[in-house]
Amino acid sequence: MKYFKQFFRRHRGRAVLAALLLLGQVMGTLLIPALIADVVDRGILRGNMDAILRTGVQMLVVAVLASAVAAWGSWVTSDLSALFGREMRSKLLRKSQELSIQQFGAVGVSSMITRSTSDITNLQQTLGMMLQMAVPAPIIVAASTVMTAMVSPVMALIQVGFMAVLLIAAGVVLKKSNALSRSIQVRLDRINRVLREAITGARVIRAFGNEAYEEERSGGAYESYADNMIRLNKLFAVFIPVVWLLMGALIAVVLGIGGALTLGGTMEVGQITAVTEYSTLTMAYLIMAASAMTTLPKARACLDRLQELLDMQSAVADTAAVPAEPVHTAAVVEFDHVTFSYPGAEEPVLRDLSFTMYPGQTTAVIGSTGSGKSTLADLLLRLHDVGDGRIRLGGVDVRQLSQTELRGAIGCVPQKAFLFSGTIADNLRMGRPDASDGELWEALRVAQAEDFVRRLPQGLGAPVSQGGANFSGGQRQRLSIARALVKRADVFLFDDSFSALDVKTDAALRRALRRSVTAPAKLIIAQRVSTILDADQILVLDEGRLAGAGTHSELLEHCPIYRAIAESQMNRKEA
Repeated sequence: MKYFKQFFRRHRGRAVLAALLLLGQVMGTLLIPALIADVVDRGILRGNMDAILRTGVQMLVVAVLASAVAAWGSWVTSDLSALFGREMRSKLLRKSQELSIQQFGAVGVSSMITRSTSDITNLQQTLGMMLQMAVPAPIIVAASTVMTAMVSPVMALIQVGFMAVLLIAAGVVLKKSNALSRSIQVRLDRINRVLREAITGARVIRAFGNEAYEEERSGGAYESYADNMIRLNKLFAVFIPVVWLLMGALIAVVLGIGGALTLGGTMEVGQITAVTEYSTLTMAYLIMAASAMTTLPKARACLDRLQELLDMQSAVADTAAVPAEPVHTAAVVEFDHVTFSYPGAEEPVLRDLSFTMYPGQTTAVIGSTGSGKSTLADLLLRLHDVGDGRIRLGGVDVRQLSQTELRGAIGCVPQKAFLFSGTIADNLRMGRPDASDGELWEALRVAQAEDFVRRLPQGLGAPVSQGGANFSGGQRQRLSIARALVKRADVFLFDDSFSALDVKTDAALRRALRRSVTAPAKLIIAQRVSTILDADQILVLDEGRLAGAGTHSELLEHCPIYRAIAESQMNRKEA
């Protein structure tokens, strides 16, 4: 509930306006039955045309004003609901960027999407319904009961009795639907996960002829969700007719007892009409309130899921401490006895790793699968925090730098070349929005992407589909490299970023990098020895340890692990 409180505190003005409009709507609604009683008793029954016309004009004015106020109130409450949804989605997006990779993976992409769409939409709808239906109900009920009691205490007691029965029935339904609503959102997560895998993995599914299994798996997810929805709808299917039955019974009792009191001379016909209207209003608003409250269990489950995520403390957070004095060094990057283990892992991924990178120097990292190469890159970007040791950028421990400052100094080409929907220019300017077209073309030239981009009819304005699916793997890699080069960073990090390139393009790209990217330090993580032949220093990782460091020729002579890798990829002449 704290997020609702924070929201209404920030938008106190709109909330007060909505409350005043709702109050005006309630006053107009309550005034109509009194005017109806007046026109019946003083006008119709007495044949007084002036009273009929006067009261009729008053009713028309009240009805028009009440309708205008109600329409304005609906607009304000809808605006508040939409604003709440926008702010919650913004919070979720910021939180998703703050969480560590492990935390984000634990939540899951499908669950994150469900929370950002379905959960928040449910909360928006519930907020709107509560403001327009549930909030006026207590005022209407209290005022109607008081005004009925002023006419006939007996009638007021009858109203209270029927209201008590209705509230008990609503309480039972809410209690039973609470657990079902929670499970429904969890099952919706599963549907999103299964659908996402079926869509993104369509090529693999077809290649293995696994369509029948996927249909069965998705069918199980749909069936589980449908079963819970059916059980929830059955509760409401029983509740709604019971409510209408109570409403009809109340009106019948009011008319019956009111008729008897009228015959006895203790009530007037107009008063019976007014009491009937008040009873109808009371039950109608209670029904609307009950309808709004039936959404509360689901909304509560959605809010709990959002709060669970928003209250999650990021494992990687900017420090509030005063930054430490930088160590005076010519090095750009220093790994100082770094050891790192993933949460729950029995063995460290990296063990006592130390090396230094200098401006203009190319450092390459190679090793077998699982040796810790990509983890090393993640630690430099501070996607994880080191366990022991230090990583320094410009002589400052990366944990003493803000994440924005740290990553702003690094141009990263990730292992999976991912492009965003938009245009080529939009993607290239991701790291530096003010880059000129000339700078974009220069980056494309270095990345060996200029030729194919110029062949596109729209050039830099060519559209990019989601994930860059309209480009080949090699084209996506080259565009990702160009995007990093546009940034003008102090350190360039290439995490196995040449794997989709042919040998000729790989060699041309490395030559262009040597000529054009001279001042920044470059860290290349690679699988192929041919990619790192001309590196100033090559680090060989073996099960998280530094098994060797040096140039290509030095490692061939002194490092058996590197020699084995090289010989497995190259013939004797090349080695």
